[in-house]
Amino acid sequence: MKINMINTLSLYLKKYFVPFVFTAVGLTILILGFANNQSGIFKFSAVLMLGAGAISILYSAGNLKPLYVYLIGGIMGIVALISIYMSYDSVATSQQFTKDKSFCMELSKQNLSDISFIQKAYKEQNGVYAGTWKELVDYTNKGTSPQVISEGVVPNERITVEERDYLYGDDRPIDNNMTETEAYRLSKWTEGPRYARFAGFKRDTVQVSIMQSKFLTRSYAENRIKLGFPVFNAEDLPYIPSTKKKQKWNLEVKDSINVNGIAGPSIYISGKIPFPEIEGGNKMIEMSLGNIKTFEHTGSWEDE
Repeated sequence: MKINMINTLSLYLKKYFVPFVFTAVGLTILILGFANNQSGIFKFSAVLMLGAGAISILYSAGNLKPLYVYLIGGIMGIVALISIYMSYDSVATSQQFTKDKSFCMELSKQNLSDISFIQKAYKEQNGVYAGTWKELVDYTNKGTSPQVISEGVVPNERITVEERDYLYGDDRPIDNNMTETEAYRLSKWTEGPRYARFAGFKRDTVQVSIMQSKFLTRSYAENRIKLGFPVFNAEDLPYIPSTKKKQKWNLEVKDSINVNGIAGPSIYISGKIPFPEIEGGNKMIEMSLGNIKTFEHTGSWEDE
């Protein structure tokens, strides 16, 4: 009697163990899917596994004919393939979203960094920031900024009596080596006995094109190519990347504010890039530069 019970139990285990495992796993995954707010494809896959377990139980119990098993299994197989394709497509879409979002953020940082450079140069010349995008674009294309040209080294020797007379017109001591200022002034004395020694010495400030000195340099152009950015175009600066020039950065400037008794201009540039913080979410990513209430000129990404 005991042996018969053992044999019967063993038979049931062999018959229903695998179907039971499929059913239990499918049910567990389905519960976890709803509890953890998993994707619809994840939940649907759990339903397929649960269905496969149920069909196996019915078949093992003799309540389902083999023909029906093959028919239902074939249908579920097709559905499973469609589910796999949808899952792959979802992953590919998610990866593309991440790639596009990252590219837009990096180009936005470059965009705002370039604007920052131009606005600083504009303030150096005008005492205030460019108040409109037209002013900034025009300044980028046509404006200049001071640049110091430094060539030659100050000779490690003292000036002569004749050079002292030319420079100062008195009899001051000439015990120390000449200064940079003295070398510069002697480079302008074309009739000096040692003019040839100073002819190549330059310490001049010249006005150079902002476009040529910054944005058309080889290093800047190569860096944009390396990052996959488009060729620099001043007309693109006002627009938030990836918006097809339909959305501009918000530009706000004040010619003078007072912070702890110190007066000066302020600037604040802000905007939302066309990507949410989380895929499928509603909260868009915001980026900004400066602070309208202070003299700060840093970007929001620099504080991260």
